[in-house]
Amino acid sequence: MIETTRADTPPVPTIVVSRPGIMQQSLRASLAACPWIAVVASFGDGLTTMNQLARIHPGIVVIDSNLLEEEVDALIAAVKVSQPAIRCLVFLKSTQQEMRMLAAGADAVTLRDVSTPQLQAILARLVQAARNPET
Repeated sequence: MIETTRADTPPVPTIVVSRPGIMQQSLRASLAACPWIAVVASFGDGLTTMNQLARIHPGIVVIDSNLLEEEVDALIAAVKVSQPAIRCLVFLKSTQQEMRMLAAGADAVTLRDVSTPQLQAILARLVQAARNPET
């Protein structure tokens, strides 16, 4: 059993950044299925997220691409400058955005329609990286 799924290991605080609505609700529901993730806040824009980041101290920031592309780029860059240990996962509308988000500093990207096992594998890697930032 990998460390991320151990019952005695506390979940990693996670922020969801997505415009309010069905996608934000879907992301929260998908993440709730992972016991090693604790969604502690949701924000509808990058500026609010950055203003709250120091107060919340998340290990992971999950960003939906329903924000403007430039806003996603700026948010990832700002997170990586201010708190480089935070892991960023971006949910994409299409694979055409993948290279841009990785170049902006995203630790992982996936399409919105990712399967549950694939999402759990991605999250497991991010959780381990968030718990062991020097690796």
